[in-house]
Amino acid sequence: MCDTLCALGDTTASGLNMFAKNSDRHPNEPQYFVYIPAADHTGGEALQCTYIAIKQVARTHAVILSKPAWMWGGEMGTNEFGVTIGNEALWTKMPDGPPALMGMDLLRLGLERGKTAAEALDVIIDLLGEYGQGGDCGFDGEDYYHNAFMIMDADGAYVLETTGPFWAVEKVQGIRSISNVLSIDQYDRIHPEAIGYAVSQGWCESAEGFHFRTTFLDHFHRMGMGATLRGGCTARTLEKRRGSVDQGTLKRALRNHNGNEIWTGSGYSAPCMHASMPSGCQSTNSMTAELRAGGHSLYYGTGMSTPCIAPFVPFWFDAYSDQVVFAYDNQAQAVQSWLHREGINRAMVAGKLDEELYHRELAALEADWDIRLQEVQDQDAAVRKAFCNKVADEEQAFVDRWVKLAEAAAANPRGDREFQDTWAHWNGELGTDHRIFY
Repeated sequence: MCDTLCALGDTTASGLNMFAKNSDRHPNEPQYFVYIPAADHTGGEALQCTYIAIKQVARTHAVILSKPAWMWGGEMGTNEFGVTIGNEALWTKMPDGPPALMGMDLLRLGLERGKTAAEALDVIIDLLGEYGQGGDCGFDGEDYYHNAFMIMDADGAYVLETTGPFWAVEKVQGIRSISNVLSIDQYDRIHPEAIGYAVSQGWCESAEGFHFRTTFLDHFHRMGMGATLRGGCTARTLEKRRGSVDQGTLKRALRNHNGNEIWTGSGYSAPCMHASMPSGCQSTNSMTAELRAGGHSLYYGTGMSTPCIAPFVPFWFDAYSDQVVFAYDNQAQAVQSWLHREGINRAMVAGKLDEELYHRELAALEADWDIRLQEVQDQDAAVRKAFCNKVADEEQAFVDRWVKLAEAAAANPRGDREFQDTWAHWNGELGTDHRIFY
């Protein structure tokens, strides 16, 4: 389960297009940022994605990808031209396909092959038509779904929603939020055979009665209501600040618990998702972006689960700390970094830490970074990289200190016996899955 949102420049304080996403996956599944350099290839050579091999192109762009360790693709990311994409799982009336391209593979391919949001959109649509989508997306247990994408750059944004081979595209106006449910009512483009197929299945009587969202939607899937609640929550958070949306707004949207008890009762209805049941998902990495034409786009990432307690660390595509965005061949260290930070979340679940003090220190840390960031935003890459290295050291010291406090603290278990047993199981399995896709 995930949430992706954007605010175009006419709704933001800076006049820049802004993006945000929580990636919600299995609570034990490491996810981190990696840098993939641009590269030249022999056109047509085989490219191995998570499940299938496809034809490589002659040139791929440099990418920063938020990557679950075991898969080739990613949940969100950006490229050297500022194209930024977030992925969402969808459940529809269409059957799940055999192993093919995962939605996360399509996201990475769109970033590697598209210089603009429009180009990346067409890349994903063309690859979906040529290779299809499908395959088990689950880290622990099976999970099959279709996919939606928020695709944006400094000039605009698109929502692409898919169901089997079919798709629809909406060009975003103003503010938009997507989640794990079909949402496009008014489309700008649609697969040429989508309407005819729906009529042939009896899902609508005619083209006049066709609506992409309601016609293909699986109205009985258990994820639909939670996704509707989360999408409404994030959209309201942005709408309240229409005209003055900023990084603080994006972080509040991603950290929102939508009225739920934070640690034991969020289920699937809170954007900041805390796993609270045996089949639960958790926000395992988060990212925001402020996109500038011509470079110097600003990003924040957590590299850590549950954004309500995760520091949002700033970086730029051309200036970042290697402790925040890892080299692709250094993923083993990236996994260990994510697992180390997970110690804070597990300690919070166990009731070991002073939450009020933790949040005060976290807020002060982020506020200080934001003040210092303004002084270097327009400086050259060397100055901004020095800033990012300093911030990464401060974030590491903050995490290390709280992990150490947790190790020495007594537990005050939260929730009922089922909740405690569920987390005891996840704690016992944490870090035992060593799959990394290089």
